[in-house]
Amino acid sequence: MFNSEKGIKLHRYFIKNYKKNTIAIFFSFALTFMLLTVMLVLIHTNHKISNIQLKTEFTPSDCYVDGLSGEQIELLQNDPEIKWTALQQGTYDLYGHNGQKVYLTKNDDAAITMMTKITDGRLPQKSGEIVAERWVLLNLGIEPVIDQEVSVINEETGEEKEFKLVGILSDSYGNKKYGLLDLYAVMEENSTESYLAYIRFQDSVNYESKVKTLQKELDVSSEQIKECPARENPGELYLIDVGIISVLLLICLVVFYGVYRIAVLSRVQQYGILRAVGMKRRQICKMVLLELYNIYCVSVPIGILCGLCIAWLVLLISGDRSAEVYLCNETVRFRLVIPVWQIMVCVVVTFLLISVIGYMFGKKVTRFSAIDMISGKETEEGKRLFHIQNADSKTGTLFRMSCKYIVKDLKTSGFVILTICLGITLFTGLTYKAKTLELYRDDTKEMYYLNGEYALTMLYFDDARAGISRQNAAKIENLEGIKAVKTSSGFPIRVIDEEGVERNDTYYNERNEALKELYGYGKSGYDGKNQIYKSMLLGYNTDALEALKKYVVEGDSNLDDLGEDEIILSVLRMDDTKNNELPGYYKEGTPLMGYHAGDEISIKYRKDLQTNSSEYEALEDYDAEYVYKTYRVKVIVSFPYMFDCNKTLYPLLITADRYVQEIAPESGIQCMYCDGDADMDLSRQDFLEQQLIRIGSVNSNVSTRSLIAETKQNEMFYHKQMVYIYGISIITFILVMINMINNFRYRMQKRTREICMLRAIGMSVSMTKRVMLFENLILGLAAVLIAFVLSHPVLKYLYGVSDMRAFGHEFHFAYIEFLFVATGALVICIFLSFGILKSWKTKQITEGIGSFE
Repeated sequence: MFNSEKGIKLHRYFIKNYKKNTIAIFFSFALTFMLLTVMLVLIHTNHKISNIQLKTEFTPSDCYVDGLSGEQIELLQNDPEIKWTALQQGTYDLYGHNGQKVYLTKNDDAAITMMTKITDGRLPQKSGEIVAERWVLLNLGIEPVIDQEVSVINEETGEEKEFKLVGILSDSYGNKKYGLLDLYAVMEENSTESYLAYIRFQDSVNYESKVKTLQKELDVSSEQIKECPARENPGELYLIDVGIISVLLLICLVVFYGVYRIAVLSRVQQYGILRAVGMKRRQICKMVLLELYNIYCVSVPIGILCGLCIAWLVLLISGDRSAEVYLCNETVRFRLVIPVWQIMVCVVVTFLLISVIGYMFGKKVTRFSAIDMISGKETEEGKRLFHIQNADSKTGTLFRMSCKYIVKDLKTSGFVILTICLGITLFTGLTYKAKTLELYRDDTKEMYYLNGEYALTMLYFDDARAGISRQNAAKIENLEGIKAVKTSSGFPIRVIDEEGVERNDTYYNERNEALKELYGYGKSGYDGKNQIYKSMLLGYNTDALEALKKYVVEGDSNLDDLGEDEIILSVLRMDDTKNNELPGYYKEGTPLMGYHAGDEISIKYRKDLQTNSSEYEALEDYDAEYVYKTYRVKVIVSFPYMFDCNKTLYPLLITADRYVQEIAPESGIQCMYCDGDADMDLSRQDFLEQQLIRIGSVNSNVSTRSLIAETKQNEMFYHKQMVYIYGISIITFILVMINMINNFRYRMQKRTREICMLRAIGMSVSMTKRVMLFENLILGLAAVLIAFVLSHPVLKYLYGVSDMRAFGHEFHFAYIEFLFVATGALVICIFLSFGILKSWKTKQITEGIGSFE
């Protein structure tokens, strides 16, 4: 009688003696959980980091309500479902100091420190006290020292006003990015001005229902309540979790199934022998499951721990671990977010799935009699559909043999095809995702004008003399530590609006009508002599022109020899994806005006360059003398690169700076990007920023700031996401290769006797390799065709969840990426074909013929 207790422990024998199978299964589990853990931890961590970064720009509130009275504010402050409120009184007062414009807002303590922290001094407590960011004070020519008197002049009344600086704030990310200079004062008592309230709800409160309740309680319109762009939505994250877990488990379980199937089927004869000596079917099933559970219990914690270590290393390498921001007057540091429940769900779900798979295989290997299992009859169910003797040539014979082997074990062949297919589809998706991330990085750099380490820009200019003087620009270029400088100078012009140029009349008519209602004049019209539209003529230096080359969409991109009568045209485009109603710097889309390279465009500008008057804007400067000039459009660009807050709706004209200097010798520099030496440490970077601020603040309305942190943040986010892609690719590649190699070995072992018999009657090793080559290529090509079909919905899904549509990019199937990945898969199939079993060699033919395998 078979000893059941000892029999059950035989699973340990199989674990120890079938080391290759054990290692393959172990790595299938360990790599699966390492991949799942890394992905879940980094996704949750990045979601938290991204949300915190958004809060530093858009406030950490859930929503904000404007136009509120004191009674309505009291209702909000007494609401137990509201965690906190931050209040701003009125709008702002515009002041001037040292030639710079600065905004003064009246706030409570919470509003002042929503996105900053007091680094020195205290918050203002009474009228006449202010706090400000350090970089703002430096731009105003004020040393950041507390308890000093600061005098500013009201831009509307011309009245001088004194304030006492009582505190220094940390730099506000949003203000610094856009170059906004702000001073913060306390709210005035008994004021009749309305309030703007930022609201943060308690964590347990449902946002949608609470907003509806507030609308009724406060008796305000739905337009008054605006959702904060940085409001965290856990539901979106959970949907991402479900998607990621489902996809990764599907791929990893397919790989595991293939590996485990081969591991079980390769020892069917041993199971048959155990059946012959008295082991029951139920005991064999239990033994199979125990072997699987033992490997699973060891590999899962190892995989999870490795995943946590890799996630920690990614956070460390990316620099996020050492980064800190300020919210609600507190320091916020970035830490790993470990989604314990999601990881545990993966462990449980995977355990249940492998239990089902193990049970199915236990049933499958025991459904035949012990004799059939020992003889291997249960593995020979294929049909002979290819008749080798009918082949007309040696190559045809070898090809038919390979087809026979494919059909003989359709299940194994099917899993090989499925593995390769999933691998190709996944890698194509990853390469497409990498492409979208690169586009997103470039688009966000454009959106935020992150085009230099240091930026000196103007919010608005209407005079050629405005901006940084040429003398000060030369000083900046000669500063120690400055490596490269890009500049833009320019002045307003009028473009002769020729007939026959296609345009989006609907948009232009709507915008001009809106501008006329607001200001009394639009951007186009008849000035008494010509039908014109307003634009700018901007002169770029050599480095700035060089930067434009990557944005050329039509024409010769060689801008080094830009002639005096040649122009670069920056044209806004409408979003053809219909996701954005307003035009923008889209690389794809329909241009607002249909200019083309080679077209001629005529302009006129005031000879005295006096354009900073209401008469000029209203097209009523009839006595002014104008100079006419005709340019030939050399290239069309999608993005002007240099910061230009005039943001003309009409095409922007760009030429070389030397030509602008010829027209306007006293012109200033309205935008300057500076790059420092690569080896500068933080102290030298800070010192260089202070030097630039001191020079920049001499010039009116020029905002100077460092963009190093913002650029680094944008690059960090991109590189971190690329780490995910590379990590997923490497781990998936290992899993796919484990499955393919195991399938390859198993298919060869099953035909050892037949191949060795063929070798005995004269079949050469090279012919054997050709059979394997044909077989693997057929399987690979079949997988490529299926993957081509599957890749379309996968890439469309990735396009849908990315920001490509928001940036005006239409969906295009990644043919080049797919071809690259498919070629790589076929190369691997070819490579694996050149390795054959040792038992197929000449000296081991006899042993191979007598093998059970």
